[in-house]
Amino acid sequence: MDMDDAGIYKLLQATKLVVAPKRILSAYGSTRLNYNLVSPVDDMTDRTRVREGSVLSERPLILTAESLRERFEGFGDDAAGFARWLGEEYRDLLRALEYKFKNQDFRAHVLRDEPRAVSGRIRDDLTTRSVQDTALIECPDAAWSLAVMKLTLDETRRAFPSHVRTYEEHGLFDPGSNAQRRLRREIESLFSAAASDPAARASLGKKLKEYGLFAEYEDRFLALFR
Repeated sequence: MDMDDAGIYKLLQATKLVVAPKRILSAYGSTRLNYNLVSPVDDMTDRTRVREGSVLSERPLILTAESLRERFEGFGDDAAGFARWLGEEYRDLLRALEYKFKNQDFRAHVLRDEPRAVSGRIRDDLTTRSVQDTALIECPDAAWSLAVMKLTLDETRRAFPSHVRTYEEHGLFDPGSNAQRRLRREIESLFSAAASDPAARASLGKKLKEYGLFAEYEDRFLALFR
């Protein structure tokens, strides 16, 4: 499928995270993130396609020059185009640490029922069992891999500040790095947090002023409020 940015954005607008995972990705080992995707079957109002699987997020490593498209494995034929688009949206997240994800145990089946009813049953089941590591997403049929990739990156962004902080505290970054490089990594971590959390922007602005870097990062900082 050859899809432009507008087409990808339209698919994302029609995608809804119904149940979010509660467990944060690990900084020291691999983490398995399970998902259920519920999609209407085109031209069949009483049919629903359910996709299930898991994404293995490997332990984050110190950043190399590896491209984003090589970070995703097993996400379908559309993954390269989706990765290119998502790479722009999540470039701050992918700047300091290298993450790699593998889609596993993928399976799909069609049920004779409406998507809303199927989604409701899965949601109730996850809630009743207090499942911590599984997501439920409603999305268009054509957006399944995009939905899983975005979920994975959103969960990575949620864990990213603590990963950077943990690695810094344990001296796992380049041992030859100086204080200035560690400071820059801290700023990148704060930018990542501020991208999804408005409350973190005040802390970011304070740190930029404290380190005398506000003028250098001013345009990027102000862009968070647009």
